[in-house]
Amino acid sequence: MPFVDVSAASLTFRPDAPSMPVLDLLERDAGPLRLSLRLLGASHQAVVATPDGLIAETLAYRSDFAPDLPEAFSQRVGAWRHRYECAVEKLTVPELRQRVRSLRDRAVMRTGEPDLLVGVFGEDLDALTALEVTGTAPLSWRTVHTYPQYGEVVTTTSTVVPV
Repeated sequence: MPFVDVSAASLTFRPDAPSMPVLDLLERDAGPLRLSLRLLGASHQAVVATPDGLIAETLAYRSDFAPDLPEAFSQRVGAWRHRYECAVEKLTVPELRQRVRSLRDRAVMRTGEPDLLVGVFGEDLDALTALEVTGTAPLSWRTVHTYPQYGEVVTTTSTVVPV
C-alpha cells in the first residue's frame, strides 16, 4: 500500500487483521513466545506466536474500516493475556522534532541485537514509525507513530503475560 498522510483520528486498531505487506521487521524470542514487530509503512503490526495460538495487533490507516483508536484493549489466547494501551499527544514543532531526534539517535547507537526499528515515511523526515522491544520477561513492546503535520505522537505499549 502506498504511503498515505493521515492523523491519529484516521487510525484503526484491529486485533484480527490479516498479515499485511511488511517493509521491515524485528523479531524476538521470549521463552515460549515469538514476537514479530512489523513495520507497515506508517503503521505497525505485532504478532506473537504462543503455544496456544497467535496474538496480533495492527494499528494502521485502513480505508476499508472506520477509524477506531481505543485507549486500551485486552484479549486472551489460551493461557496468555495481551494488553494494549494507546496515548495520543499534541506537541509543539520543537517538542516533536526532539522526540523524533531522540528515537533516531537511539536507533543509530544500537549495537548487537537491535531492539529498536525506525522507519521514516513521506517527504517529512519527522514522520516516522518506531517499533521497540522493551522487555522479554514479561514480553513487552512499544510503538511510536509521529504525524508532524498535525503535531501528534501516537504511542502504544503492549505486554503478553501468562494468565
